[in-house]
Amino acid sequence: MKITILGAGAVGGHIAAHLARAGLAVSALARGPHLAAIQANGLRLTTGAEDFTVRLPASDRAEDFGPQDVVISTVKAHSLTSVVPALTALSGPETVIVYALNGVPWWYFHQHPNPVLAERPLERLDPGGVLWRDGGVERALGCVIQSPNTIVAPGVIHCKWPRSSFVLGDPAGGLTPRLTAIVDALKPGLEGVAATADIRVNVWMKVALNVAGSCLGVLTQSNEGDVIADADLLALYKTLLNETCAVAAGLGVTAAPDIPARLKAMTGSTHRASMLQDLEAGRPLEIDAQLNAVQDLARLANVPTPTLNLLLPLLRARARTRAGTRAER
Repeated sequence: MKITILGAGAVGGHIAAHLARAGLAVSALARGPHLAAIQANGLRLTTGAEDFTVRLPASDRAEDFGPQDVVISTVKAHSLTSVVPALTALSGPETVIVYALNGVPWWYFHQHPNPVLAERPLERLDPGGVLWRDGGVERALGCVIQSPNTIVAPGVIHCKWPRSSFVLGDPAGGLTPRLTAIVDALKPGLEGVAATADIRVNVWMKVALNVAGSCLGVLTQSNEGDVIADADLLALYKTLLNETCAVAAGLGVTAAPDIPARLKAMTGSTHRASMLQDLEAGRPLEIDAQLNAVQDLARLANVPTPTLNLLLPLLRARARTRAGTRAER
């Protein structure tokens, strides 16, 4: 099985390194100094338990690799439409594209079990339906990742956890043959990979954590351990989790993160929300996918989100004050 990682940055590089070490036929699309370092010295991954380097084909041109069996895209939501030409170059008649995304995925209503909602494009996340049409929504598999990675130097990625999770699911629901075949192919290299029969449950569990962690992390510029150590912020954190899960329920999905377990994992943690990391680095923020789209879906489901509605304008204003960032509306 030929596999290309589209966007082999922190998370994509983590996946690529593990698959390459296992001997799978994997290539990486990256750019800039990170790409140059991978080409010159290989791709290095470090954790608290191991440190290894792999050699693998890497380029900034999808045409160098041609059609693949599987494309794993870790490109952020706001950049996806810009990589449609690369997706086209990597796609053959049977190619499956795994979208590993934070927030609400653009394909969310494809083959949705509610016929009233099914095949409803999300214009905010896929303007003009470019991904749906040209990327080929029928190729899409969802992927929800729990894996905190950072590029610590060009070509070098550090993962803070010894074991990450990568849950894949088919928008159609169920353990479809293409889903199980891809998960089975990835297992030799990616220990935490698994298949789910209902990817939307996993999406909402991660979205709830995104909403709470991104809002409070960005507005306070605090790591997650400091957020929950403050009683007032902890109350807001729980409220945002509950509001987001209510939106999911309004759309027919029961998704309830284990709050005590989550708070235990966050206690004393120095991890900073990915949106806060982007803010501090001057990168565009995933406000549309992580927050605005949740607000859109809340309105669609007629579910009130008063806390999110209050905090979101403040977050947008905070983003606009940071030079080099682009606040989404």
